Formats: sequence, structure tokens, C-alpha cells
Amino acid sequence: MAALPSADKVPSKAEVAHNEHIVPGSDQETGTVQLFDHSEIVLIPTPSGDPKDPLNLPTWQKYSIIVIVAAYGSMAVLSTSGLGAVFPHVLQEYPNNDPADVTDLMTYPTLFMGIGNFISMPLTLTLGRRPVFLFSLLLSIGTGLWCAFSTSLASHIGGRNLLSMAAGQSEALAPLIIQDIHFLHERSSKQGWFVGMQNIVAAGMFVATVYIVPDMGLKWWYIVVAIVNFATLIAAYFLVVETMFDRSHAVTRPDTPCFQHTRRLEPDVFGPRTWKHDLRLVHGRIDWWRLVSFYKETAQGICILPIFWLLLVNGAFLGVYVYQSSTFSAILAPSPYSFSNASLGFVQLVQAVDCRLFVPVMGYGTDFIAKKMSQLRKGVFEPEYRLIAMIIPAAIVIVSCVLFGYAGAAPSDWHWMAIVAPYHMGFFAFMGVNIIAISYAIDAFPDHAGALLMVICVGRGFISFGLSYSTVPLTETLGYDGGMNIFAIVCGVLSLMTVGFYLYGKRLPLFCNNNFGFTKWQPPLASNDAFFSY
Repeated sequence: MAALPSADKVPSKAEVAHNEHIVPGSDQETGTVQLFDHSEIVLIPTPSGDPKDPLNLPTWQKYSIIVIVAAYGSMAVLSTSGLGAVFPHVLQEYPNNDPADVTDLMTYPTLFMGIGNFISMPLTLTLGRRPVFLFSLLLSIGTGLWCAFSTSLASHIGGRNLLSMAAGQSEALAPLIIQDIHFLHERSSKQGWFVGMQNIVAAGMFVATVYIVPDMGLKWWYIVVAIVNFATLIAAYFLVVETMFDRSHAVTRPDTPCFQHTRRLEPDVFGPRTWKHDLRLVHGRIDWWRLVSFYKETAQGICILPIFWLLLVNGAFLGVYVYQSSTFSAILAPSPYSFSNASLGFVQLVQAVDCRLFVPVMGYGTDFIAKKMSQLRKGVFEPEYRLIAMIIPAAIVIVSCVLFGYAGAAPSDWHWMAIVAPYHMGFFAFMGVNIIAISYAIDAFPDHAGALLMVICVGRGFISFGLSYSTVPLTETLGYDGGMNIFAIVCGVLSLMTVGFYLYGKRLPLFCNNNFGFTKWQPPLASNDAFFSY
């Protein structure tokens, strides 16, 4: 990490917001800001006096948005990965088809979630968050009903692939919406609430799945998902407002730090927030050239070493979760454990406990570390402070791999908890590195949050798709212990790199830009239209 500037030399967040000539790789571009001023938190980004500024939304509506995007995310997780525990019943739906072809229902969703992100995320910059989010919900409903009433395996796979494309926005768009409405010092905790609620609901629905599918059939499972998505769509239409906002001309006191007690709304200057404004689908002009700029930024983002490293870390930790979620039922179902389908469903329900621990430990904990480190450094915030929390998921995932591998290789020598506990530890570790990666990318490069979130989310989706095909060959070749040992080594090595990126992460973006020719990383908007600027 580059030498920290003194407090009096760090640009205020207002100055960063209005600096139209940011030098690539400089502190301004890579997230160094004054977070504390005389022990008081500075609000970053600077909220404007406009009541229509999403940062000025009332607290109840901000939490409502978190609940709504979490509900959407939970159905996205369920619809794409909720059939694992009842896959034998899915096979019975297609007795005349090759079982290998039926498994496409399980393997293709992660690929198409990535494709969905690749298509939709640039549109969030061109059209806005709200229309893309609402269309994703509408598409989820339509494709869910398609799957419910499909009459062939090919039709089911086609509908499920489109359903997965609609579900993909839960990975990148949902965190982007939450980022838009919250300040820097509270982002990790609010992202933690989103992830926690999303997975608690999904865990409950996993349990419901083992009863719905055997008793009512796969058709009604899809109908239930469509009904929940329809209710979410109605709530989203009225409560999830457009969160993309141009604050470059809306900050009336650009040279004055803004604190919670000094915030002032100016409806007489900017006009009041109205239902007519909130319900509008598209705000401002539509510039389709932003699509090209967005994809260019995505390509540039891959070449930033900290982002590429976080992509690999996310992919490796997701690989552990994919491997364990694909094999835990195969270990627990036969002797000596003899778990029933219902019992396997309740194993998934324990994810609710993971999430209860995740919110305070990795959500509030990451924010707490960032604020404490800022106070120790004269109030200066560095995005690298987010990386300190990496020690928690890193230690957990290594223990998870070792225990799961040995217990899976010799189940008669181990209690069933040696399978269940490591499985949930791997899930917790993946959620941990995910929130660290999201928070770091947003804090370090706020002008390019959408593109970098797409790099991480789409990239790990493709990695997950590839790993889903390697699970069986890896187990047959090396056994559970050999496969898990490889994952433990990979995750351990990547986690050790945290030290280097914490110490030198501030220099690496500049190094990459110079060597790869991306010396001018401009936001995809005009300099006077900086939607993402601090």
C-alpha cells in the first residue's frame, strides 16, 4: 500500500466528487478519502440537498429495498440451485431421457447467470438500475411458468437457462443498488444484511423443496417460485426507486465536509420527491454508447491485479462450496449415515445459522475494522483496510477442506457432523470473501463499480460452471481427501497473497495501467455526468 497521505493533504470526498481530471492510479481514483474529521464520520459520497438523491431516502425505504432485493436474490438462488436435494425426483420426470442430459438442468444455470450479468449490467448504466431490476423480475416470472408447463426436457432446459439469466442480477445488480443508497462507512454491514436475508430465505425454501417436489411435483415448485417473484415485483415497482443519480451538480457546498447532523434537504431548490418521479422507469437521456464504454471498462478491470486476484479468490472459494454442495448428499445418504431426503433438506436449513453469524462477523465486522483503521491513520480511509478481514474466511475454508476431505474418504470413522459442519464453514467462507471483494472493488474504484462487479461475478460464474464438470472426475481420481487437499492448498496460497495486496495494492493499479496501456481510465459518462463519482 502506498504511503498514506497526511490528513491535511487528503482530498475531501466533495473535492473528489468534482475533480474532473483524476490521474489514473492516484489516491483519488483508488479510494483514499478522509473518513473521519475530528472523530466524526464524514459522509461519503457527499449527499446532495436534492430530496430525490437516493442517499437521502428515508431509513425505512432503504431497508425495504434491501428486503426486496434479498427476496429476489433468494428466489434466484433457489431457482438455479434448489433442485440438488430432489434430483432423483427430477430424473423420474424424464424416464425416456439419458440421465446425463437431465443433469444439464443442474450444470447450465451458473453459466447462464454469468451471461445474464454480461448482458444486463451495461444496461444498468444506460437505462438505469430500476428498469433492469423490474425486467429481471418479470423475466423470472415468465420463464418460471415456462418451466412449470414445459412438455419436454429440451423446453425445460431452455426455459431454465433464461430463468438463470434473469436470476444472474442477484449477484452484481443487487449489490450495486445497495451501494447506491448507502455511505462508505456502512456498506459492508448493509451488504451483509442483503446476503444474510437472501440465504436465510433460500435455506428455508430448500427445506420446502424436499416436500413440495415429491408431494406436488416439479410443476408446482416452479409455480411457487413464480408467485413469490410476482409479489416481489409488485413491491419493487412501488418501493425500489431509481438509485443511479448524478450528484455532480447537486452538491451545493462542495468544499464543506458533510456530517450526519449537517445534512440539509433543499426541496425549494431541487423540487420534492414525488410518486410520479419514483415510479418513472427511465430517468434522463439514454446514451447507447455507454454500453461500449462499459465493456471497455470491464476489459480494463480484468487487468487490475487486485481485482483479478479477488476474482481468483472468489472462484477458488466458490469452487470449495460447489464441490461440497455437490457431494455432501452423496456422502450422507448411504450407510453409515443414511440421511433421508428430508434430513438433507434440513442440512441446508442450517445455512440460516451461517447467515446469523455472517451479518455481525463479516458485515458489521468489516465496517468496524475499516473505521478503526481509519481512526488510527488520522481519519484516512484506504480500501485495503477491507482486506484485513480476509483472515477469517481464509482460516475457515482451510479447516473446512481438511475436515470434509478426511470425513468423506472414511465416513465410518467420523461423525456426520464432520461433513455437515465443514460444508457450512465452506459456505460461510465463500460469503465472506464475496463481501470483501464487493466492498473493496466499490471503495477502491467507485467510478467503475458496475464494471468491476461484473468482472468478479461473471468470472466466478464461469469458474463455477467449469468446476461443476470436474467434481466427479476429481473425486474418482483422488478421492474426497485428495480433492479437498488441492482446494485447501489453492485457497491457502491465494489467501496468503492478501498480505502483498494489503501492503502494495495502492501501487498495483497504476503498474497495470502503465504496462497494459490503459493509462486513461475514464468513466463511461461525460465528465459532467458522473453518476458514480464520490
